Amino acid sequence: MVSSFIDSVIIWVASLPPEVIFLVPILAFLETLAIVGLFVSGVLLLSTVGIIYAQGDTSLLLLISLSFAGAILGDHFGFFLGHLSAPALWKKKWIRKKLLRHKHAYRKFRKLLFRSAPIAICIGRLSPPIRSISPFIAGVSGIRFVHFFFYDLLACSVWVAGLASIVYGAKHL
Repeated sequence: MVSSFIDSVIIWVASLPPEVIFLVPILAFLETLAIVGLFVSGVLLLSTVGIIYAQGDTSLLLLISLSFAGAILGDHFGFFLGHLSAPALWKKKWIRKKLLRHKHAYRKFRKLLFRSAPIAICIGRLSPPIRSISPFIAGVSGIRFVHFFFYDLLACSVWVAGLASIVYGAKHL
C-alpha cells in the first residue's frame, strides 16, 4: 500500500511543470520534522528533485539550495520544539521517579550524550529512521543551540552533497 502511494506521488510529481519547485523545501522540511518525518519518506524528496532536475529547466544548485534550506528549518524547528517541551517532560512524575531510581545511570547517560552529541547529530541527519527525532532529542537533552547549529550545518552539508550526487548521477548515467 505504501509503495503504491509513493508510486502515485512520483507520477504526480512527474506531471507537474518545473515551476513547482516550492515542493522541494516543503518536502525537505516535512522529512525532518519531528513525528511527521517518520511518515514522509526521503524517497519523495529524492524523486521530486530528480524529476524536476531531469526536466532540464531548473539548475541543480537551486534545487539543492532549497533542499538544504528546508532541512535546516525542519531540524531547527524540531530542536526548538524539544527545547520548549523539555521543562514539561522533566516535570512528569514518572520521569522524575525513574531518574531518582537510576541517578548514577542517568549521570553517565547525560555525560555520554554531551560528549557524543556532535556524532549523534551528524549520524541522525544521515540516518532516515532517526532523522526526524534526533533534533527533538537534542533539544530535550539541553544541548546548547550554538553546538547544535554548527553540527547540524555540517550534517546538512554532507546530506545535501549526497543528494546532489545521486540526482546528478541519475541524470547523467
